[in-house]
Amino acid sequence: MDRDPRGGHNRKKVNEDFFKIWSPKMAYVLGFIYADGAVEDCRDSSRTCYLVLSNNDLDLLSDISKAMSAEKSVQIKQPRLTKFKGKEYWCKTSYVVRIGNKKIYEDLIQLGLCPRKSLVIQLPELPEQFFSYFLRGYFDGDGCINIEKTKKNRMNIIFTSGSKIFIEQLASKIQSACPILKSSISNGNGAFQLRYNWKNALIVADYMYRDIKTTPYLKYKYNKYIDYMSVRG
Repeated sequence: MDRDPRGGHNRKKVNEDFFKIWSPKMAYVLGFIYADGAVEDCRDSSRTCYLVLSNNDLDLLSDISKAMSAEKSVQIKQPRLTKFKGKEYWCKTSYVVRIGNKKIYEDLIQLGLCPRKSLVIQLPELPEQFFSYFLRGYFDGDGCINIEKTKKNRMNIIFTSGSKIFIEQLASKIQSACPILKSSISNGNGAFQLRYNWKNALIVADYMYRDIKTTPYLKYKYNKYIDYMSVRG
């Protein structure tokens, strides 16, 4: 669809049917949005709706934009101090991509997203064959790999969300997809963490990183996993 010269409907070119058909790339990007994205209904002020993607890794946002055939326009957020619950935190340089498109917004609403989603999201219904890609997208947005600095040098996989029900549903879905023995959910600083330790972390990572070349992925997290596996032998 061409741009609206008034700037109200579709300000950047994008594949507005991207979220209509399930695919590995679509599932990955949806998972990433559930973690590190937002949808905004701005029709009262600018006659359109937005998908907003943010991350500290410019290459990842570029790869996601390419997957969506989106005309990339990146906003740079400089390092800054921010406050959360009375504490100050130093934020690194980050990048933001805003895509104005009503159809994409409406498709994402149908897929379970909503404005100000952090505390209320639930796991969407998705075909089983695409869950690993969704999981990897979510992990790249709100997950981490932790290597214990001990003699055993064990790896942990952690997923984080402000929504307790989402984390519980995610744990249940992973349990049904992988032969996991044990996981734990904790709550701290207003966020819930789903943690897999050692052997269970290896099972989750192996499941999550299969077919790695079929979608965008956050290279430094994947390389951290590969480096760990090469040392572990």
